[in-house]
Amino acid sequence: MVHVRRLTPGDALVLREIRLRALADTPENFGSLVAVERTKSDDDWRAWLAERAWFAAFDGDTAVALACGWAGAAEWLVFSMWVAPQMRGHGLAARLIDAVRAAARETGAQAIALHVFEGNDRARRVYERIGFVRTGDSEDVPGKGRRHLMRLALTRE
Repeated sequence: MVHVRRLTPGDALVLREIRLRALADTPENFGSLVAVERTKSDDDWRAWLAERAWFAAFDGDTAVALACGWAGAAEWLVFSMWVAPQMRGHGLAARLIDAVRAAARETGAQAIALHVFEGNDRARRVYERIGFVRTGDSEDVPGKGRRHLMRLALTRE
């Protein structure tokens, strides 16, 4: 059974392993490169875990999906969303977004937002099913293409 949990500073090696797998699998969907992140120290990975809300889905002991929420005052940015190829289509993206959404709500955030690269239609459709809408804002990322901002308003339950 697959479970989702928030990563802690003790999970630095887990984060490093899954983040590098994600960057190697779909480099076109990320703003960084595997070669750059491979050079990060263990302290760098621990700092990322302390500064941001990282969530992973685990199939047994193996991390198979990842997402991060970066807290802002009224809005969190979701990034580093990735699901292992063999696990795609099983609802893990929605479960990770739910975890980020819950963490954002706890801080009083009013929305979560994310970027999706042009041409990544599968991810865009997943985000739209979850409730994200395109804002109309977009930007070019050198060497990667154009990415569009999508936002999901958080309702109080």
